Amino acid sequence: MKRIFSIIIGCLLACQVSAAIFVLHDSDESSVRSLSFQLSKRLSVSETPMPVRQAFFLNNITRIESQDVVIAIGSKQFEQACLVMSRGAIIGLFIGQEEFQSLSASCTVAHSAVFSGAPLEKRLALLQAIWLDPKPLAVLFSDTLPLDQAYMQNVAQEYGFEFVFLQTKTDRISVLKSVNRLLEESELVFALVDSHLFQQGNAQDILKLLFHQQKVMVGSSFAFVRAGALFAIDSDADAKLTLLSDMVAHWQATGITPPAAYPSILRVSFNPYLVKAHGIVLPSQLFLKEQFGLCSDTEC
Repeated sequence: MKRIFSIIIGCLLACQVSAAIFVLHDSDESSVRSLSFQLSKRLSVSETPMPVRQAFFLNNITRIESQDVVIAIGSKQFEQACLVMSRGAIIGLFIGQEEFQSLSASCTVAHSAVFSGAPLEKRLALLQAIWLDPKPLAVLFSDTLPLDQAYMQNVAQEYGFEFVFLQTKTDRISVLKSVNRLLEESELVFALVDSHLFQQGNAQDILKLLFHQQKVMVGSSFAFVRAGALFAIDSDADAKLTLLSDMVAHWQATGITPPAAYPSILRVSFNPYLVKAHGIVLPSQLFLKEQFGLCSDTEC
């Protein structure tokens, strides 16, 4: 079955006569096929998105045509596609805004992205409503992720906060040392979408350390909340795929990639244990919707 599937993809790359949609990944095959199927149901065109692994993609890169679009799953696949493609378009999925911005400057083909997480301003606005501790917010980030620290600090000040930044290597010992250093002056870690930092169990190790020190994290996805973060704002898969299908359609209709963006529907998820432990009073669902444009994870 796998061989037949590879032959079909090879034929699409070698013999295609119309625009093709490829889903570049290096993850579980079944989950990516499911995602591709869900995307195909939202597209008005007849082309079916075809999952391709990185090695196969690189071996057939010269067959990508100018009208094709590659959906890159994650920052690593987005970076790889940018490095090797000379035509066509790339749309990143499951990639953070800061990750996209750091890779975008060196990407020479048309590109865009559906951002994971939520805008910095929206996260800070909600935090302002529930978090009263005056200590700086700690931002730990990997040595592969350049940040515009001046911009982020200016935004934080608009909401009455201050960031303290620390860049770290991504091995476990370096990460935990860096977290301990940050926690000397902060009660809260403000997580970004940083694929290199939160890999190989680092996220769980950080959250365990925070728990033992009675400190908290604002997560970048719902998985962080389930693992022990205070809250996170993110979009679900349906919202991401809806925006992705719109971007693909726009590219196919105009030959121009739309600006990278967050999905229009964002949800917030709170950790009830930490909310109670830290005596936090949560906004009502109506207030969340009217003030922040958010719905709770149970009400969307």
